[in-house]
Formats: sequence, C-alpha cells, structure tokens
Amino acid sequence: MQIVTRVHRGSSLRVRLPRSAPLPAVVQTYAFWRDPHAYLRWCRRKYGATFTMMPLGKPPFVFMAQASDIKAIVTAPPDVLRPGEGGAVIGPLVGRDSFMLADGDDHLAGRRRILPGLHYERVSAHTQMVREIVQREVTTWPLDTPVALHGRLRALTLRVILHTIFGAGDERLDELHRRLLEMFSVAASLTLHMPALRHAPPWRGIWQRFLAHRDSVHALLAELIVERAHSRTHDHGLLAMLLGPRHVEDGTEAIGDVRDTLMSLILAGHETTGSELAWAVQLLAYHPAVMQRLVRELDRDSDAYADAVICEVLRHRPVFLFTIPRAVAKPCEVGGRTYHPPAHLLGCVHLMQHDAEAYVQPETFRPERFLDEAPRVDAWMPWGGGRRRCPGRHLALLEMRTVLRTLFERLTIEPASARLETARWRTVIVTPGSGCRVVLRKRCHF
Repeated sequence: MQIVTRVHRGSSLRVRLPRSAPLPAVVQTYAFWRDPHAYLRWCRRKYGATFTMMPLGKPPFVFMAQASDIKAIVTAPPDVLRPGEGGAVIGPLVGRDSFMLADGDDHLAGRRRILPGLHYERVSAHTQMVREIVQREVTTWPLDTPVALHGRLRALTLRVILHTIFGAGDERLDELHRRLLEMFSVAASLTLHMPALRHAPPWRGIWQRFLAHRDSVHALLAELIVERAHSRTHDHGLLAMLLGPRHVEDGTEAIGDVRDTLMSLILAGHETTGSELAWAVQLLAYHPAVMQRLVRELDRDSDAYADAVICEVLRHRPVFLFTIPRAVAKPCEVGGRTYHPPAHLLGCVHLMQHDAEAYVQPETFRPERFLDEAPRVDAWMPWGGGRRRCPGRHLALLEMRTVLRTLFERLTIEPASARLETARWRTVIVTPGSGCRVVLRKRCHF
C-alpha cells in the first residue's frame, strides 16, 4: 500500500490507495490511451488485481479485477458509490437529462421507461427488420481489397436502432442517420475526455463542428418528437412507448427530456454493438479454424457455435474494459480496504475475463469453452452489472447473430495485416485501432 497525495478542487488530500505506477499523470494517461490492453496487463503483473491509476485532470481511478470486488462495486448503494458522476464524459453526447447520467431513483425511472421496448420478446419481433438492413448494407461492402469495416458496422447498427425507435416509413430517418454519424465523429477525439482541449487548436475546430452537428440533430429530433406526440397512430416503435401519456407541446423542457432519452438509446444502441461486431470480425479473420467451423455450423442451420463465438468475443474483447467509474461519495470498504472521496472505483471487466483462475488459457480465443456450459455469472460481465446492466443486450445479441449469419452466407474474411489490431478509445469503449481492416472475398459454394 502506498500513500498518495492528491490535490483536488483546491484541497490537499492524503488518500490511502492501492499501488500505482511511479509515473507522472500525463505518462499514465498517455500509456492507457495508447494501448489500454497492454497497460492493464502490465499493471496487473506489477501490482496485482487491484491498482490505482492517476489520470490527468481527474480523481484517482482504482481498478479492481477480482470478481467479488467488482460485484461489491456494481451493487453498492448509489449514495455511497455514484455512477452518474463517473459517466459524465458522455454528457455532451446524450444530454444533461439523460437517465444514463442520473443516480438512484432518477436512473431507475429512466430505465423503467425504456425496458419494456427492449424485452426479449419485443426485440425478437424485429428479426426480419434487422436481417433486411444487414443484407442491404453487406451488399455495398467492397470485395477483394482491404476495407475498414468498423465505420460500416456502426452505420448498420445506427440504422437498426433508429428503426427500432421510430419504426419504418419516414424518409427523414436517412437524414437523421447522416447527421448522427457526423455528430458522433467526435467520439474518437480527446475533447470529450479533456474539456480543456476544446479551446485550443486544432481541437477547437473539432469541438465547434461537433456543436453545430449536435444542434442539427437536436432540431430534427425535436421535429420528430412533436410530430409523433400528436400522431393518432401508434406504430412508431419505441418512441411511442417513451411518449406514452406525455405531452410535449408544453415547451422545450419536455421535448429535451424525451430527446435526451433518445440520444442515450441511439448512442448506446449503435456504438457498442458496432464496435463489438468489429472485434468479432477481427478475431474471426485471424482465427481461420474458428471461422471455418462457424461457417459449417451456420450452413447446418445450427446457432450453438455462433452463440459460443459471440460469448467468446464478448469475453476476449469486451468493448467496455471496466464498469462505469463509481465516484466515492461516502467512505466505503471493498476488498478489505476503505476508500474515501474523491477516488473513483472501477471494476476491470477485461482483466476479470482474462483471469487464469476463471478461464483455461484466458489469452486464447477459443469459443469451444462456451459450448458445454454458459458463461459464469461471476466471471463474465460484458454487459455491466447491478442497476447499470445494459438494457439493450437482447437487441445487441440479435444484431450480432444476424450480422454473422448474413455475412458468412455470402462472404469469407481474410486479415489485412500481420497482427490483430490493438485497441483504440472511442468515448468510453475500445475499438479495433485501425478500424477493423480486413479483406472480404465472395464465398464459393460447392
């Protein structure tokens, strides 16, 4: 254990924290930004399953990789560990009234509003819609040349979540799709994580363009919300359920509340799934034996191996490396150590899912591990846990199954470089660092 002196909001605090790398905050931040998988592995080798990172301009981050510690974090009362504060980095994208940034009862109320529309039975009814979108998108992908699929997969999953929210038949959804892609281009920028950069070139231009794109998106969303609120028909997807008995003609406050809920669904509903699909494509391209078995099983109309592949992708390359940072609001004990403000506690899902005590050969991509038994609830947490467990996981799984099946009906995948791509940050998730570059070939059927 080491003593860390930390100046926070004008106060000098002596906080007893787990060990941290003896490096300046700027070096730790850069190392974690440059190659997060490698940095986490290095910290675990040096300091064990619990360690501290000192990010630039932020409170201390305490990473915990023990399953029992992660469970304690995600189940802690929100007045003790506040997850809303830890997720503030996405605030400019989802809006101040987003349930994703709320704590306690406000967060639960927001979740209750959207969960009925994301139940398994309702999502399953979207299967044909998802398949049609996937088929249209896949036919536009170039063949026999290196292509970065991550952006194309995000465009696909964005189209799916827009149809889920608004239903079909509105030509303005194409325009909304275009504006959202322009707006979310800021997700790869450091300006979300470091607000000070928003006023300095060249980041100032990036931020100003983002604000203009956001205003454009908000204007079109407000138009759609007001129109749907006054419509007498109810076949408008998830938006009709969100509106329910609400009346948005009262002014911008009510519109803003619905809009921020929609923005939360749109962000979470396409960025995470698109990135997870990109990792799936990468892993399959670099593991041809797994891909060949997957194709054989899909040809036999069996989904068992596809489900095992998806589970292993979610284990081996989860897009969320850790749970939402929980800001310590009151002294609390986790793993035999007491933590105080202003520390943030993070359950390191990536390290937990690469623990040799939980998985044989954890660094190996091996879907067979999930053929005979389901993922362990105490060592597999790609959807998060506790009150913050991903509400859209059923839709995400449907999309992953549908994309893999549709893709391999037509194509095969080859790697475009010698090694699997390293991770790159995009908002609070990690994606293949070069955009998931692969070579697609037309499949020969015999």
